Amino acid sequence: MTKTKFQKLTYLVLVFIFLMTTGLSCKCFTPPAPTPAPIELNYWGVWDDSDNLSQVFADFEALHPNIKITYKKFRYAEYEQKLLEGWAADQGPDIYSIPATWIQKYQDKILPMPSNVKLVFQETNTTLGKTETQNVVRQLPTISLADLKQNYVNTVNDDVVINNTIYGLPYSLDSLVLYYNRDLLDAAQVALPPATWTDMAEAVKKITKVDKDNKLSQSAIALGTADNVNQFFDITSLIMMQNGTQMTSGGRASFQNASANDPTYLPGLQALLFYTDFANPIKEVYTWNNQQPNSFDAFVSGKTAMFIGYSYYEPLIKAQAPKLNYGIAPMPQIQGTAKPVNYTDYWVETVSHKTINDPDKVNAAWGFLNFASSQDEVAKYLDKTKKPAALRSLIDKQKQDPDISVFANQTLTATHWYHGKDVLKAGDIFKDMIKNMASVTDLNNQIPIINQAANLINQTF
Repeated sequence: MTKTKFQKLTYLVLVFIFLMTTGLSCKCFTPPAPTPAPIELNYWGVWDDSDNLSQVFADFEALHPNIKITYKKFRYAEYEQKLLEGWAADQGPDIYSIPATWIQKYQDKILPMPSNVKLVFQETNTTLGKTETQNVVRQLPTISLADLKQNYVNTVNDDVVINNTIYGLPYSLDSLVLYYNRDLLDAAQVALPPATWTDMAEAVKKITKVDKDNKLSQSAIALGTADNVNQFFDITSLIMMQNGTQMTSGGRASFQNASANDPTYLPGLQALLFYTDFANPIKEVYTWNNQQPNSFDAFVSGKTAMFIGYSYYEPLIKAQAPKLNYGIAPMPQIQGTAKPVNYTDYWVETVSHKTINDPDKVNAAWGFLNFASSQDEVAKYLDKTKKPAALRSLIDKQKQDPDISVFANQTLTATHWYHGKDVLKAGDIFKDMIKNMASVTDLNNQIPIINQAANLINQTF
């Protein structure tokens, strides 16, 4: 071999060694990673259309092209039965929405959040003018217990954490507000919607109309009964809590008990009587009865001036009564109270227990929920839906939005109390309590009614 040929060979060997020992070797000589298996997640919900979540879906799928999310919306009336049928057939959703008050009931149908998830990311890199796409598996931490408690309003931690494990994450957090008919209030010379229950009593006297047959021809507000008042359980619970009632103690119902400061005063009972007075013909605040239509229907048809409900009623009002001149006001409080108390009912997103046999789905499902509930992504959902935020970091911004400010201003004081296994049964117990209380006037008969309700509630814990 001539010296020149030897030098050329030596040069090629050195170049080869250089390429093999630098980052260039990865691009030039490493075979591409295998294509990950496709994962399809079925997502079930009630209040959202797929369009509400479409941007969040698109953002997540752009990062993880092997994951496809399909959303299906159900009517509330059929939803629970559809879930039960799906689980019975070992089918149903991978991700689903449930009320926060259902978590205890369906705890065994939920796969708790793992501490981390593994997801495939698709990365595109350009080296020496050559563009290549490769799949990279990364392990990501999920939200911690400490971050959950710090980032969300207080009630979320109380609801979704069981035995130091997270069972769901909310996108939003709703609270009861006062919807009012501006035209009916103006006609009755009520300049502003009632801010306190004292104001409410005065407004009721001005707005309520009774015809010559002593029948209600115009109601001020739908309160006092159970069968035809939407959210009667939440409303009566809220009035009890505003009145200083301790709803539970040591994992037991305590709303029947006397005040800690005054053993002769029963705050829960007095709040309940205040509520039923609105349907008592001998009371000054009489404005509602069992012969009235459903409270929401009465409001949208102009038969009652005020209605207590959640934010999800607003699109229903716009759809059913597009010409109704209505407003939204904060929930009335007890006059002179230093600490407002509001009531929440909200839904959480969670992962089905049936995914446990497919680790890839577990990672994808909980990975998506952590992604979707992050500040940047959930803000897109909230901007589109005009729902109140559950994340503390978004509340101040929503307070400046006239479409959502009433709800946002209540979020930090919104709570609820029931943490048993059957909130629907608890509602039935309260319904019977309200009906029975309306039929008696003597304290000696009223106390056993509320005591019995507390005992029955305890059986659901």
